[in-house]
Amino acid sequence: MDVVSTIYIFGVMIAMAISGWLVTRQVRRRMKKTLGRNPNDLEMASLKTWMQVDEAEDRDRQSGPIHPR
Repeated sequence: MDVVSTIYIFGVMIAMAISGWLVTRQVRRRMKKTLGRNPNDLEMASLKTWMQVDEAEDRDRQSGPIHPR
């Protein structure tokens, strides 16, 4: 049982590391697209940058084509 639990713990750690890397990549890609430039590490943790991204997305939605319902 000890070997199985050790393998399980390492598997979970690897899965968490990979998922964290993928999420970080996805967020960086989204911020780059919205801001029009590459975000640095400080901006990745900045609430002000998130607010700018949300504002830019709102502007993009408002300037997009109108879809009648």
